[in-house]
Amino acid sequence: MYTKKSIFKKVILTVITGCLSLAFISCEDNDNPAPKTKGSFFLSVNGEATEYIIQTEDLETGDLSISNNREELEQTGHIWIFNDNPSVALGLIYQQGDPGIGLGFNVKEDGTLRELGNFLIAPRFTSYGFFDKYALTSVGGQTPADNADRSDYSTFGFIDLTNGLALQEKTIPTLNITGNGDQATFSGIVDMGNGEFLTGMVVSQPKPAGGSGGASSGPITYPDSCWVAAFDKDLNLKRIYRSDKLSYSSGRYRSQYYSQIGKADDGNVYVFSGSYESTTTLPCGALKISRNATAFDPSYYFNIQEKTGGYKFRKVWHITGNYFMLELYNDLTPSSTGAATRYGIVNVETKTFNWVSGIPLYDKITGTGLPMAYEGKMYFPITEEGEYPAVYIIDPSTASARKGISIIGAASLNAIGRLTYQ
Repeated sequence: MYTKKSIFKKVILTVITGCLSLAFISCEDNDNPAPKTKGSFFLSVNGEATEYIIQTEDLETGDLSISNNREELEQTGHIWIFNDNPSVALGLIYQQGDPGIGLGFNVKEDGTLRELGNFLIAPRFTSYGFFDKYALTSVGGQTPADNADRSDYSTFGFIDLTNGLALQEKTIPTLNITGNGDQATFSGIVDMGNGEFLTGMVVSQPKPAGGSGGASSGPITYPDSCWVAAFDKDLNLKRIYRSDKLSYSSGRYRSQYYSQIGKADDGNVYVFSGSYESTTTLPCGALKISRNATAFDPSYYFNIQEKTGGYKFRKVWHITGNYFMLELYNDLTPSSTGAATRYGIVNVETKTFNWVSGIPLYDKITGTGLPMAYEGKMYFPITEEGEYPAVYIIDPSTASARKGISIIGAASLNAIGRLTYQ
């Protein structure tokens, strides 16, 4: 178990709601007033050799210090992801070819952190997201114990957010899943709200059994094709969305696969492709799966690369409405370990792109963390050369940013999320 070396408490400002009764004024539903959701921001920060969690009520004014109001973790290198309902922060440690490690937190009624437990992802993970009451992880290129001759299976980890982070693994074969003889590695999770989730598919030649290293994909046979799978909670394949307008939908960094699919506020899903493969002839762009549709919208295609001046992107995050933020490579020709510290905003409805202004120059950025979309803005952790890590607040409508708080004494700000409670 993790040892809490300095659990801190904060004073939470409680707003008491009630009804003001006058002779001719009444409040509706007096017996069952709507609960007010309270919460605080959750920050993962690194010192010289230690990772800490800090809670704060404000990301815009009043710098924080890493020496105060912190909780120290026994291990470093967590990838933090945040779920809204139930409100949970999960930290995942990717250990290349070794099993992944995870832990979770929520917030108690007094506003302090509660550790929910630890778990081990035995087959490791290369992608992750949330679906229904679960956090999902996935990894491809797996060899099941009862079929040692094949490594074309994918394993999903279902982490129950309502049951002590209990983890159940489910493994499915992917050979010939698209009908072309290839296998698939899955990238990203989008909950459709109807008992199904969508995940991007990196379709490649079958991986030989007994291979070494962390890669779960083989050579890409069809670099000019895009596939997205729809599954239910039992991993029954409901359908596959297919298009030859884009390359596969996934960012890549070594053996990691970054989600490039996201749902807008109206329920439509946008499938992006950063056009990572060097053999693809297609520019990076986006397609649309309209709400409850069983195929890509044939009338929608967004050529993003022509808007960026030739730059390709690696990561995609939804902000609000039809706005998404892109992380773009610094060079016109991307590589597996190439730097990507350029940022832009796309509106998928108007098909516009704008570079983000007001953040440090791309060649002065030494580190970034997981951003958080909150109340129509993007709160983005950035570390600039010679400066402490800071939060930059990005307005997607203007693609402009302003600097918020800094974390004094920190080496990096890894992630920002928000945990709520009643």
